[in-house]
Amino acid sequence: MHQLETNVDDMDPRLWPGVLDALLAAGALDAWLVPITMKKGRPAFTLCALVDDARLDAVAEAVFAETTTIGLRHHEVARRVLRREPGAVTVGGESISTKTSSLDTGRSHTSVEWDDVRAAADRLGLSARDVLRAAEAAATPGAGR
Repeated sequence: MHQLETNVDDMDPRLWPGVLDALLAAGALDAWLVPITMKKGRPAFTLCALVDDARLDAVAEAVFAETTTIGLRHHEVARRVLRREPGAVTVGGESISTKTSSLDTGRSHTSVEWDDVRAAADRLGLSARDVLRAAEAAATPGAGR
């Protein structure tokens, strides 16, 4: 497992969502940005991606293709993940995907899929905030009892 990183200070920030999507499509397990300040006070971002060894070249190529960087760093990292189970809840007749992660102790946390919340809100004519609240309540064991 590797973490790729590069600092970028000369790119239109409107491009970043597409860059992150491209890295995930190339096989990154996760991709994120960290705002930084570079020499001479220039605002910039550190672009990071978590990548399996087998996808390292593909994700590095995507970084070069999608950004203005001319170099990147990578180093090996260890990763620990919790067990995850997919599920779904229903709000106003709309299905919203969930993911429940759990520890060996039995303690768990359920999160709802934001894209599903937003799509359900649009279809139902409700605010995303209201649909999110309802979905989280439906996903919480013992809610409404």
